[in-house]
Amino acid sequence: MRVVVCPGMGCDTTSNFYQWFHDEMKQRKYVTECVLRDFPDQPKCRESRWIPFLLDEIGVDRNTVVVGHSSGAACAMRLLESDKVDGPLRGAILVAAAHTDLGDEWEAQSEYFNRPWDWAKMKNGADFIHLFHGTDDHLIPVREARHVAEMLQGDNFEYSELSGKGHFFYPWQELLDVMDQKFGADA
Repeated sequence: MRVVVCPGMGCDTTSNFYQWFHDEMKQRKYVTECVLRDFPDQPKCRESRWIPFLLDEIGVDRNTVVVGHSSGAACAMRLLESDKVDGPLRGAILVAAAHTDLGDEWEAQSEYFNRPWDWAKMKNGADFIHLFHGTDDHLIPVREARHVAEMLQGDNFEYSELSGKGHFFYPWQELLDVMDQKFGADA
């Protein structure tokens, strides 16, 4: 199974929890590859650049779990809606996801929020979807994630609302626990 990390706006491979997570995934026997790369078009992180980068340069398929953080979660959500992926992804982990641009000019320019979300298509875009959000996230209010969770609820979806995690700038054990429980069990 491949794991692909989609970073947040203005982030690189050394930002936030990304390198820690990459190193942890490389130790898992069920992970054949963990892709952690600098994405193009930072800090704009436009959908018109990031989705083709994921599809054409990194490559995603039925054996891929995409882990998207912040703007990277919005990218993962649009990827889940895409007809360009051959079948559903193995999984998607959304971290600090939003469903609106929150009135932020940079987020509005990212293109993810310029049309309605296709929640039904998104739900069918992965075998399993997990959303993490911090109750004390100062960048994306928890109401954003609660709306995403409400729209994605179903058999293949789980939501974890955690206190003391903020915008998930630092490593947290629950991410590894979900990966191990959902994807490591059948390794």
